[in-house]
Amino acid sequence: MTIARPDRARWRRVDDAALIELVDAYEHSFDEGQSPLVREMAAGGGVEAAPRLARSDDAATRLAAARLMHLLPDERHVAALEPLIGDPDPAVAGLAWRALRNQRRTPEWRAAVERIAADGPEERRGTAREWLAER
Repeated sequence: MTIARPDRARWRRVDDAALIELVDAYEHSFDEGQSPLVREMAAGGGVEAAPRLARSDDAATRLAAARLMHLLPDERHVAALEPLIGDPDPAVAGLAWRALRNQRRTPEWRAAVERIAADGPEERRGTAREWLAER
């Protein structure tokens, strides 16, 4: 079965809907061509758009934001990921947690993980402490 890919010309614009469509195409891609999709996400403004998308009222949009932040790590994402790990949608919360793990270990990352270890979702506290103990 071949998955139809969205119109590539749309990806050139920094457009939230196009970025969400691109994330969806990535999620449904089973070939080795995913790296070009990640490059398209970056070129389409995915790093900058992800924190804005994370504030959406729509769970599917927050999920796309968490996926963007997982695929395109950036120190600016930590502040947007921290509240998402407690998202009421379990898929968003789980992907945000994986995305947080994937970020660079900056002082901001460490501070966020320390807050999660102390006061975050109960099921995340132990793992957060483990992350802090890693070198």
